[in-house]
Amino acid sequence: MINSKICILVLLLMVSSRVADAHPATSIADFGAVSDGLTNASSAFARALASGATSIDIPPGVYLVGPETLQVPPNVTLHGSGASSVLKLAPATATLFAVSANDRLEMISFVGTGCKAGGPSDPGIINASAAGSGSSFRSLKFDDCDRSCIALDHADDVSIDECKFNHIGLAVNMAFTHRIRIGNNSIRTARCSAIQFWGNEQWRTKGMSDIQILGNYVKDGGEGVWGTGASRVIMANNIVDGSTDVGLDLEWCDDSVISGNTVRNCANAEISLFYSCKHIAITGNTCINDGPITDPKAEWYVRSGIWLTYPNIENDPNDTGHQDVSIVGNTVFCASDAPRRAIWIGSEADNITLASNTLDGGAIWKDGVNNVHPMVLHRIDDNTVVHRANHAPLPLK
Repeated sequence: MINSKICILVLLLMVSSRVADAHPATSIADFGAVSDGLTNASSAFARALASGATSIDIPPGVYLVGPETLQVPPNVTLHGSGASSVLKLAPATATLFAVSANDRLEMISFVGTGCKAGGPSDPGIINASAAGSGSSFRSLKFDDCDRSCIALDHADDVSIDECKFNHIGLAVNMAFTHRIRIGNNSIRTARCSAIQFWGNEQWRTKGMSDIQILGNYVKDGGEGVWGTGASRVIMANNIVDGSTDVGLDLEWCDDSVISGNTVRNCANAEISLFYSCKHIAITGNTCINDGPITDPKAEWYVRSGIWLTYPNIENDPNDTGHQDVSIVGNTVFCASDAPRRAIWIGSEADNITLASNTLDGGAIWKDGVNNVHPMVLHRIDDNTVVHRANHAPLPLK
């Protein structure tokens, strides 16, 4: 009996050894990568990725890589040692890694002083198409990368957690994706936007769903955190300090929540809805409406703590205004340098519930169209339900 057990144990060890040998963990140093920041290591990375290894280590050092794109096979983990494992992008690098299904990238730093500048329509330094669904990105660091750092295009079931983005074009750029989590990241100084998603199929279908943007810190985030054409978006517990447009914004979205965020120092609004959003809850946010007003002709003071826009039929002929929106339990502080609006409900809004909001400066206004004069606004009270074409709000009971 003892000999039988020993034989079984030996067989198990042999099988385990063969499985391990088939896809061994490896280091890019084993494939000739030199970490001096001067010798291009792209060929070494390519050999490592083609070796069949499912776990590839990037030891501490500075590795010059690019400009060619490296294809990561499915089910591969690339992991470094955090800030000490640096990938320095060669001049004209656009996409460094094209990921495949269920890949994992973690604890790697990217320095993009040589990368090619790009905007929202360009692929990212890390690019995930539909073939990259199921991938995850954790504890990555991007410095001086003037384009999208992580771009998702039809890639579903992706998580982006605990990453740091400093002086970048966009941190995360998504198009037509589903079931995405972006959580606990730090974004400082974005040229375009901090986080952006696009699921607008020429106003015909909403091509995104189940997007979670949770617990992120954004400082000077370009045009902010925003997106269009999605269902079931959650923006919760984020801090946004500084935007050249709006802080948190949903456009043509439905069944979504903006809750528990702190937003300040934004050019047009701390929180906003554009293009006929429906079934939205805006609850428990703190909006500090204190960004400088630099336009001397802005007598209409578009700046608002919370802004639900009027219909924009020039861009969307089917824009009928926002419907079924709850604005409840928010705190809005307005700076005293101008007659700012705490909350502005654009014309044609229907079934907008206002309740238990705390306003420090400013008031709640309805109607009016941007840059159309004379602007006719109607001041309304909290604890009100606003119905379309009803200038006499109905008090809550």
